[in-house]
Amino acid sequence: MTRGLSGLRPGAGAGLPWRGVLIVWLLVSAMMLLSGGGRFSPAFFLDGDDALRLQQVRDLLAGQSWFDLHQYRIAPPEGVAMHWTRVVDLPLAALILLLRPVLGQAQAEIVTIVLVPLLSLLCAMALAARLANREFGPGAGVVAAVLVAASVPASFRMMPLRIDHHAWQFVLALVALNGLFARSARSGGVVAGLALALALAISLESLPLTVIVGGLCTLRMMRGESAWLIGYLVSLALASLALFLATRGLSDLAQHCDAMSPVHVAVLLWIGAGAGIVLPRLRRRPPVASLVALGLLGLGGLAIAGTMARQCLTGDAFAALDPLVRKVWLDSVLEGLPVWRQEAGLGATMMLMPLFGLWACLRLWQRAREIGTRRLWQDYALVLAGATLVGLLVARASGVACLFAAVPAAWQLEDQFNRWREDALLWRRLGRIVLMLALLLPGVLVAQAMRLVRPSAEPAHTLTEACRFEKAVPALAALPRQTLLTGLDIGPTLLVTTRHKVVATAHHRASAAMRDVLDAFLRPDEVARRTMAKRGATLVVICPGGSEAQVYARIAPQGFMAHLIAGNAPDWLEPVPIAGQSGVKAWAVRGP
Repeated sequence: MTRGLSGLRPGAGAGLPWRGVLIVWLLVSAMMLLSGGGRFSPAFFLDGDDALRLQQVRDLLAGQSWFDLHQYRIAPPEGVAMHWTRVVDLPLAALILLLRPVLGQAQAEIVTIVLVPLLSLLCAMALAARLANREFGPGAGVVAAVLVAASVPASFRMMPLRIDHHAWQFVLALVALNGLFARSARSGGVVAGLALALALAISLESLPLTVIVGGLCTLRMMRGESAWLIGYLVSLALASLALFLATRGLSDLAQHCDAMSPVHVAVLLWIGAGAGIVLPRLRRRPPVASLVALGLLGLGGLAIAGTMARQCLTGDAFAALDPLVRKVWLDSVLEGLPVWRQEAGLGATMMLMPLFGLWACLRLWQRAREIGTRRLWQDYALVLAGATLVGLLVARASGVACLFAAVPAAWQLEDQFNRWREDALLWRRLGRIVLMLALLLPGVLVAQAMRLVRPSAEPAHTLTEACRFEKAVPALAALPRQTLLTGLDIGPTLLVTTRHKVVATAHHRASAAMRDVLDAFLRPDEVARRTMAKRGATLVVICPGGSEAQVYARIAPQGFMAHLIAGNAPDWLEPVPIAGQSGVKAWAVRGP
């Protein structure tokens, strides 16, 4: 396939319906801002990753080395070498630097943590709309932008304050999708390779999608179109090397399994170089010869990985995690669990949106009259099916499948609207309204149906609902700088709102420190006292109504956290006055 989307309708075009996309983006952005209720500051981050991302950017702007990814205020005195990348820091740091002379540091940060996620949402809408417009016309392009907003597993990560890495991975996945269906095989493969190299530099969570795209390019090679695979593998390898040198440098050459490391770069270079040298020489041979060569390159890549970092072949980036930390923390992180472990409404969106997209691909494939168009929708369905399978197994990846589904689902929705407008039978018109609502808001409909069938218990409060840290910060910030024993989820918020250090946060590289926090809160009071002495902690801070504190109290009813929640603090602690309406409680270690 040397050309991309072929155009099934006269109104299709190669541009982008910017006016419609901008209107949708402005409306959705306004809704997101109104739903935030003005609570836009570092004290209101919904997730610890967002808070720690801002802290990483602050450290960079304060002079920490570009190649130094340590967080020295976690697990003191040695700190923690984070597995994150500077790539995501760049737009945040750039905007803060641009606005700081005019607004000051605090206001520049607030504008940045609101605006940057919304800009990633605009990018996602534009990329999905571009594909839909090329195939179906500007109306479908605007509908695709709406469906991006309706893809909650993705758009939730693009709301104000959501500044962690997921949003940009979603955007890059859509860039790769645009590359896969470009008009030129060579440039399309290169675009897909560059996009996924950047996504891998951000996080290895993009590895499954990288394999899926490689599989589709291999299928195209078997059709005699090897330019896709050659361009993809060569650009993926070279860009990965360049990004590793630009963002990691040569200061950390350890073989990490949770981030791009020398072993990953070496494997990609081996396969990319082999593909670039060998596959062009096999173009006149039967396609099976290229497949055999590719298989041999893959076996060579496995040998390189086994030699350089055998531990990474297990595929478990958390293999070194302490067993207690894995059981109590990792196994309860919902975004890493499969779809059947999610709340009904969210789980429905994760499943139904991609299924609607696959259904649309099937209908488009059946309607296609040209072999090129049939192959197009076959290829699209294969990529979407692969992304859907990954998303069903790992919730955080479902956003990619939902965004990919937005393009064919936009045609489906527009088609149903046209049928509704032309249909004379009332009952069919009503049925099509229900179908269109299901296409737009599958999770909402399922969640409402579940509430009618089986009323649920009162939902657990999020951290920002249970405690108002903006009211606790003045008292905590006024205390002398010290190390805090606090919950894994609270730690990042305290880092960005005070000068204090924390024993640990919910980030797996600090496995030993995380184990210390769990030991302290789950075991008897005296264990907490020894742990605090070991880590040099002199202050305990908890959010009694938060889900983390409640989980600890439920696991260990006689543990330290349960005693603190019940108001039975040991005599070696004394209360620290904190604003009562904050919900936060604090105790200091008594002097000798």
